[in-house]
Amino acid sequence: MQDMNFQVRKREPELMDQPGLSEREHGSALNGLRRVNWWSRSSAILWPAIQKLAYTVEQRPLRILDIASGGGDVALSIAQRAQRAGIAVEVDGCDISPYAVKHASELAARMQLEQVQFYERDILQEPVDRQYDVVMCSLFLHHLDEAQAVQLFNIMSKATRHLVLVNDLRRSRAGYWLAWTGCRLLTRSPIVHTDGPLSVAGAFTMEEAADLARQGGLNGFRMTRHWPQRWLLEWSRT
Repeated sequence: MQDMNFQVRKREPELMDQPGLSEREHGSALNGLRRVNWWSRSSAILWPAIQKLAYTVEQRPLRILDIASGGGDVALSIAQRAQRAGIAVEVDGCDISPYAVKHASELAARMQLEQVQFYERDILQEPVDRQYDVVMCSLFLHHLDEAQAVQLFNIMSKATRHLVLVNDLRRSRAGYWLAWTGCRLLTRSPIVHTDGPLSVAGAFTMEEAADLARQGGLNGFRMTRHWPQRWLLEWSRT
């Protein structure tokens, strides 16, 4: 592993975002990320805030949007948690990648989760055309530049009736080491092996993310640290 200065954000193009990626490579990477998300408890970080909201609002089903849903595993895991808790939900996932949407839709069908739907959308170019109770994203913010991050926070705040949740990586030496090691232990995908550490190097610190959220119109939010080297931003309209 190279010696890096984690005081400064270092963005490099990730392989997953490059044109010309074959479906075989893309599918292998999405399956690898599914294992990484399971190990790093992505849905477990998001679920408590969603469950708390469900107990305070009467509207059912609770409508949830997962932005940049990728392979769909986080959205599907949230739906499973809601099912076990007896909470009726409708979960939409949107992603810019047609293949990711296809992959996620097939996974939802195999899991028989009809309450989860996926569709193609570039969220920064196409406005959300309906209101949701919860608008969330997981491991998407670090793909954006500062202006895009501000735009995303603003889009999320306008699309939600109640709650915004943003879960992302902490830029740190420990996070880089965990990504480098964990990605190699959890998947054989060379794309994930490369992109995992790059994601940490390109991530925002909690302080940087908080400043961007305020620029995007979110005030009164709460940020918490989570294992492994993650943070969660929660903003409520009420």
